[in-house]
Amino acid sequence: MKIKFVVLFLLMATLSISNFAQKKGDKSPMPVGGMEAVAKKVEYPNEIKGKNIKGQVQVMVTVDSTGTILATKIYKALHPACDSAAIKAVRSVKFKPGEKNGKKAVKKVIIPINF
Repeated sequence: MKIKFVVLFLLMATLSISNFAQKKGDKSPMPVGGMEAVAKKVEYPNEIKGKNIKGQVQVMVTVDSTGTILATKIYKALHPACDSAAIKAVRSVKFKPGEKNGKKAVKKVIIPINF
């Protein structure tokens, strides 16, 4: 079951990861280990088990030029417990910094988390 969840998560993440406007030489920050690293950290909240709550939380992450997370914000909410779990998962992984004009820079990226 967990393998199916991870595979589904990776597929959805690949299809729906949102990068802000990109120009040649620009790259969005990404989790070290890819989206799989985030998927492994997601914990389905106990308080919503059995309530059939499904959907996607999108977390906007601001990452500095060293890969440090400066801020996280819920871009698309689902349920407060899911929102908290998504932020916790995103904050638990390290990030590769983004690039602007080929140089490391503060950048934002939206990370989708499926529940």
